[in-house]
Amino acid sequence: MIPFALGRHTGLALSGPARLLLPVLMVLVLSACRDQSDEHLIQGTTLGTGYHITLYADLDQTQVAALEAGIQGELATLERQRSVFTHALATAFRRFWIATPGLQHEVDRQTHVLAVDRLVQWLEEHRPAPAAVLVELGGVLRAQGESPDGGWRLSLELAGLPGPDGARHLRLRNAALVHRFARQERVPLLTLTTPLAVSVIAPSASEAMHQASRLMQADPEHALALAESMDSAARVVVKTPQGIEIQHTAALEPWLEP
Repeated sequence: MIPFALGRHTGLALSGPARLLLPVLMVLVLSACRDQSDEHLIQGTTLGTGYHITLYADLDQTQVAALEAGIQGELATLERQRSVFTHALATAFRRFWIATPGLQHEVDRQTHVLAVDRLVQWLEEHRPAPAAVLVELGGVLRAQGESPDGGWRLSLELAGLPGPDGARHLRLRNAALVHRFARQERVPLLTLTTPLAVSVIAPSASEAMHQASRLMQADPEHALALAESMDSAARVVVKTPQGIEIQHTAALEPWLEP
C-alpha cells in the first residue's frame, strides 16, 4: 500500500467558493537571485478570470508583442466557444425550469483547464519556443521546461483553509497542478467526515482535473483508496468531527521540498 502523510488542524475555515477559487490560492514564490534578463510576464483577464504567463526566452520587444497577440488570439477563440456553449446550455435547461449555476461552474472550470493546456501547447509550437513557461489561469497551473532556479516553486497551501506550521512548497516541472473544492452548499452542517478540497499533479491540466474530480466525488475513505489505485500525486483535505485532516499520497512526495 502507498503510505499517506497525515496532518490535522482544528476548526473549519471556509468562507465561500469565491475565496476558495481566487487565483491567489497558489502564490508563486520566485528566487530573489534569479536572472531576470530573459524573463517575460504576460497577464490579463479572460474566461471570467485572470491569467498569468511567466516564460523564459531570448525575445526582443517585437517578438514579445507578437507572442502576446498570439496568446490573446487563442484566448479569444476560447471565449467565443465558451459563450456559444453557455448560451446553448442556458437555453436547453431553461425549458425544464432547472437552475444551472453548478453546471455553469463546471463549464468554466473545464474551460480554464482546456485554456491552460492549449496555451502550453501553442507556446511549445511557437518559434522561438520558450525555454521554460508557467501558465496560470483561474488557479489552474501548468509548467513546461525548467525555470533557471531549478523548477517553479509553488505554495501548496489552500486559501480559505488553515495553514499548518512549516507550510509545504513544491517544485513543478513538466506537469500541471489542479485544485478542486467542495461547493459550500454541499458541505454538510453535521460533523461528519467529508472532503473539502483535492489537489492533484499530473502531466496535463486535463488529466489532473480528471483525477481531482474523481477523488472529490468519492467518499473520503474511498478517495484515499482511489488515489492509491491511480498512483495519483494527490493531496486531500477532509473535515472530520475532530477538525480538518490534510493527507497526501506517497506519489506527491517527490514533488515536495524537504
